[in-house]
Amino acid sequence: MKTKILSLFLLLLIPVMAGSQEKVIEKSGPKPKWVNGLEKDYVIVVGTGATLDLARQQALMMIKESIVEAIAVNVKTNTNIRTEEVSNRKNVFMFLETFSSNTTSESQKVPFLQGISLAQAEGFYWEKLQSRELGIQYAYHIRYPFPVVDMNRLAFEFKLRDEELTAKLERLSAETFYPSSVEEIESIIGELRILADYFMDGRRDVANLAIRRYNSMLSSIELSDAGSTLGTVRYVLKLGSRVITTVKKPIIRSECAKFTGTDQYQGVWSIKYDHSDCYGDLKNNVVVRYRFGSNNVEKIFYFDINQTKVDIFVSQAIGFRKEKLAEDSVARAKVDIAISSKTDAPFTVTKVILEFKGLPQIIVENINQSFSGKGIHNLSLVVETPVNIAQSSSLGKTVVQMNGFIQYINNTSGESGTYRIYNQTYNTDW
Repeated sequence: MKTKILSLFLLLLIPVMAGSQEKVIEKSGPKPKWVNGLEKDYVIVVGTGATLDLARQQALMMIKESIVEAIAVNVKTNTNIRTEEVSNRKNVFMFLETFSSNTTSESQKVPFLQGISLAQAEGFYWEKLQSRELGIQYAYHIRYPFPVVDMNRLAFEFKLRDEELTAKLERLSAETFYPSSVEEIESIIGELRILADYFMDGRRDVANLAIRRYNSMLSSIELSDAGSTLGTVRYVLKLGSRVITTVKKPIIRSECAKFTGTDQYQGVWSIKYDHSDCYGDLKNNVVVRYRFGSNNVEKIFYFDINQTKVDIFVSQAIGFRKEKLAEDSVARAKVDIAISSKTDAPFTVTKVILEFKGLPQIIVENINQSFSGKGIHNLSLVVETPVNIAQSSSLGKTVVQMNGFIQYINNTSGESGTYRIYNQTYNTDW
């Protein structure tokens, strides 16, 4: 009974086996002996595909995979590189195993794999096959020379390249490495991205961490004022306390100023502008911006068109203190005048004229006292023009006023100016 069942099973199996068999309907020539075999110093592969070209390309892919696997074994057994990650060394076996499963894209990263081509094959053979399940298929067989000496050479080349890239990564990722320019930072980021894409072990994390550090540098760059004056913005780029340079031109804008030139010398940038169309608004400004990587670095430089103009006035009562009396007059007196400046512009007082009502003018020349900055400045003078005590005294009087002039020179422009003292209060100690 068992014999009958077995015979029936075999009879049923025959059509299935016949249906799965492939029929050769065309071939490139006589079938070589090396097809589907093993041979020392050769890689023998077969690629399949719906077209002859696809089968050929798959065969080429399999050659690369076979060579990669052979190199991986060689590197693993003949060098001190271990398969596990130790001291940030490359896990070569894992790396090359990845190549064997994704050779098309990954092989572009390793120079020795780019030289593998069908032109170097010592034999090929193809068949056009037909089967019920797959229809028409092509099988492309290749006999590719790969002697041991070549395998050792490629393994050595791979090891050297790996060590070279590792040393490069260590240098670029060192915490003590500081670039001197924005362009150097951007170049390093580009190199680190290539390394991060190349490595497949813990060094990829090191490269990505370094990329984040250099991107953080770009976002930390600041514009620092380097002595701007009205009409010229001067600044340097700083990374922490270090000056950093760039060849990139700044993007500049202003609502009223017209730019006339931009230059850079020894890291100091100068932007010249014409402010003749600007009003006396403290919000007047020049905006300077850079684009470093994905970061915008910007600073607003405010300017006051009146900062070079002298704008003064007497803000307090003028004080007179006697130093020498002569009968009914003061022969010599000390005068204190509080001069308030609305701007930072430096100026020099050259002459002062003071007028008590009904008395001759008091003229003090060749004063040449200089002041600068906003705020109150004290001008002290010695007057030796006799002044009648009764007519000039403020004692017992509710309000006493005087007139006069203050002549000055604008130290920035050299222009002369005059401030008129009108109905200014004063006080005397006589």
